[in-house]
Amino acid sequence: MAVLLIVFVLLLLLGAPIFYAVAISAASFVAASGSNSLSIISQKMVDGTVSATLLALPMFIYSGNLMSCGCTQRLMRFADMLLGKIPGGLGTAACGGAAFFGAVSGSGIATTAAIGTMMGPDMVKKGYKPGYTAAILAGAGAMGAIIPPSICFVVYASATGASVTKMLSAGVIPGILIVFAILLFNCVVSALCGYGRNDHRYTLQEAVSTTLQAVPTLAMPVFVLGSIMTGIATPTEAASISVVYALFLSAFVYREMDLKTFIAITKQSAMGTAFILIIVSASAPFGWVLSKNNIPMLMANAILSISGSKLVITALVVTLLIILGTFMETNSLLILLTPILWPVMESIGYDVVHFGIILCVAFAIGGCTPPMAVCLFTSTRILKIKVEDTFPDIFVVCGIMVLVLIFIIAFPQLSLFLPSLSGS
Repeated sequence: MAVLLIVFVLLLLLGAPIFYAVAISAASFVAASGSNSLSIISQKMVDGTVSATLLALPMFIYSGNLMSCGCTQRLMRFADMLLGKIPGGLGTAACGGAAFFGAVSGSGIATTAAIGTMMGPDMVKKGYKPGYTAAILAGAGAMGAIIPPSICFVVYASATGASVTKMLSAGVIPGILIVFAILLFNCVVSALCGYGRNDHRYTLQEAVSTTLQAVPTLAMPVFVLGSIMTGIATPTEAASISVVYALFLSAFVYREMDLKTFIAITKQSAMGTAFILIIVSASAPFGWVLSKNNIPMLMANAILSISGSKLVITALVVTLLIILGTFMETNSLLILLTPILWPVMESIGYDVVHFGIILCVAFAIGGCTPPMAVCLFTSTRILKIKVEDTFPDIFVVCGIMVLVLIFIIAFPQLSLFLPSLSGS
């Protein structure tokens, strides 16, 4: 196993893409052990992508990208109408908009980019401190990966065999809870710092028009999650329907998609899907090597030997997840760590769905925490500031998210209530 770990760490230190590091380290172990032909690597890579669960992945990515064409402005205007009069109106509307957009995109980075581009510059013009603005956008945007449809939940379900239906429904309450906590934080800070409400007053005609324009977009998560939970459609079928619906909205209802844009979005979606699937494929032989050498159980026993306390083990695992989430991409970590950590958490009584929520929320928090915070990098890049300019605001936002995560861990029904209604 030394060969596997040395090659893996060395390649990461040299800056190799994660899928190269994973696949080459597994191949190095097989070559060094001589117990199998190297052809086993390619066989396992193919087997790693042969999964009915993963069929929903490209469809959710595609529909999210399609919905970003024509839907973002309408969602933001609707959020502003509902929340703009609350203290710190623009920031509050940005948090609400992140929740709405997360419900159609399934990606934290996409949510941060979309909401940040729309709201970030206006917030700065209205007097919001740029670093604070970037921190709020990153925190709320990261929850786009938790509010369904969620790409990371599909990846997690594929790795554990958990129900995609239950994972998607489980993310609703925790995701909204964290966005609401950040929204409340913004209200308090805005009241203290004098960040005002939105000055625009919506007339009745404007309010009706804004609502009607947003309704078709807001119907997307209702259709997707509703059809899955009621058993009308499988997750893959619902994802496929969402693509058709998103294309219909963008091209024919909002009429903001031409042929050139459609081709660009299709290319972007294909590349995004390929990026995740190549990591899944490369991780299959890596996982096979770990399993063959009983590494997951050895790691589980090692962690359990530290303490028999469920609280201590949970604290150690969550701390590890957040720290690793600051350095690596979420889907890569899900694929690599889930087979190792799930046996540990199962042995101390965690439900597979509840642990999936904990895992994905912890990684989302890592995505906002320096040094390698992808959501924070996205928001700072939009506002053209340095990551250091967000200190200490980003740490306060991450602290709030950690407190909500602790609440989610302490009260499993926050994650398990909606899945219990699906009955699948």
